[in-house]
Order: sequence, then C-alpha cells, then structure tokens
Amino acid sequence: MEEVATADTEPSPVRIALSLSYLGRRFSGSQQQPDARTVEGVLIDACIRLGLFEDFRSAGFVSAGRTDAGVSARRQVVAFTTPYPERAVSSLNRMLPYDCQATGWAAVPVDFNPRYRAASRTYRYLFPGKGLDLHLMEEAASRFVGLHDFRRIARVEEGRDPMRRILSEQIFSEEDLIVFEVSGESFLWNMVRGMATLLLAAGAGVIPPERISTLLTEAGSRIPAAPPDPLILWDVDCGLTFNPLTRSEKADQLLRNEADRLRIGEKMVGWLGGDRRDLFRNKEIHDKLGHLL
Repeated sequence: MEEVATADTEPSPVRIALSLSYLGRRFSGSQQQPDARTVEGVLIDACIRLGLFEDFRSAGFVSAGRTDAGVSARRQVVAFTTPYPERAVSSLNRMLPYDCQATGWAAVPVDFNPRYRAASRTYRYLFPGKGLDLHLMEEAASRFVGLHDFRRIARVEEGRDPMRRILSEQIFSEEDLIVFEVSGESFLWNMVRGMATLLLAAGAGVIPPERISTLLTEAGSRIPAAPPDPLILWDVDCGLTFNPLTRSEKADQLLRNEADRLRIGEKMVGWLGGDRRDLFRNKEIHDKLGHLL
C-alpha cells in the first residue's frame, strides 16, 4: 500500500477496510445520528481531522451493519477511500477515543462494500450463570438454527423479509457467565436480543426448550428484547485478512481503568447483597413474559 503522487497531483485514492472494536456503553448506537455520540460519528470526525477525506459520502464510507445503543463490538468492519492510507494506518488510533479503536486494516477493491460482502455475522450475548440451566439453554438455542421467520422476536422494518438463516450456535460457560454465540447470514433489528429473552426464559425453566419452535411459527405479540449491554458483535466475515493495528497507549490505559472500575463495582454490589442473581429469577421472568410465552 503506497501513496502515489506526482508533482501536480495529490496521491491516488486507495480503498481500505478497517476492523473496529468499541465499548457500546457511551455510544448512542453505531449509525450516525444528529446531536448524538455514535461510532460512525467519532470515526468520521477522526478521519476528517486527520485529513483522510473531507466528506464521508464522497469517500464512500460504509459500515457492515449497525448496532444499537449500548451494544459493543469486537470486530465491526468499515470501508472508505482515501489518498492517504498510510496516514490512516499509522495515526488514526491516536485520533480516536479509547472506547473505539481500529484493530486491523486491509486494502480492498474500489467497489468493496462490507455490508454486501459479509458472508456471515457472529454475535455473543452474556448471561449471569446463577439460576440458569446451561443444558436447557443449549437445547433451546439449537431451535434457532436454519431458516426461520423471526418476526416474533425482532423489529421488522416495513418491506423487509422476516426470514433469516442461522448458520450455527453454541452455548458455553466462561468463568461465572453463560455465553450464547450465534452466527447467521444476516440479522433483523433486535433479533439476537429477542433470542436472548427466550434463552433466559428456557434457562430459568419458565418455558421448555421445544416451545421456541412453536413461538417462532405462531402469531402473537412481539417478544421484548433483552437488554443491549451484554451483547457484542463478535465478528463480521468479509473474507478479508486484516493486518493488525496497535491501540494507542492512552486507549490501553483507559481500558484498564474501565476494567478496574467494573471489578470494584461488582465487589461493592456484592457486599451490599446484590449478588444473589439466582433468587426469584423464575418468578420475575414469568411475571414479565408469561403472558407472551
């Protein structure tokens, strides 16, 4: 990747793709919004300040997809065209905030669009392990695999097809948490969070795992989405091999501070008696969702 210029012209434009990671807590989603802090907003602002482009539209800036407010990402993919790709690789992370950093880059064809090149997307959702049956959740999650109409657990925009193909899923424990990982060709708005609601109900014994199959096929009110904070966009497979990028030292330090605050907060909540997440879980879920399930 080289910036090629003559005496009378600026360097030839090059299209690059970036893999991004971000903590969703302080973002109002990934998609640009007026008067709101978003992932695309801070990234485009950093690119403009760095002189990578003057206008995101003319640069063909596009993301592989959007995430809601509070949702994090381990690997989101964006692409844009710039005459200064080396500047982007060497300096962009220093211009970005600690909670949004580029983790890799790749040179891509001029018509590359990550939204349409993504063969699959993978999400993970975290549950507290206490009070939930891992095996019931495993059996329940298997019901999502294949081609299904997911309108009962998603927000379907007008004119969109509610049919989606889920390629794989797995449920596993990690320390004191239960992790739900799901991969699909594409997802509807709030669809993974709707899946999380049903898995929580199954894991708490409120519904049998096989009930999920009938819920997806019968008419009824939309199942509410689980909270966004435990959801992370784990990967977007665009068939690219990314060259790794290093986080800024300031970002690393601030992320460590964030992790320390979370650990301290968890300990303090535990001391105050807030660690009994197993108590009344079945009754709480049944009271909230029983009429829908």
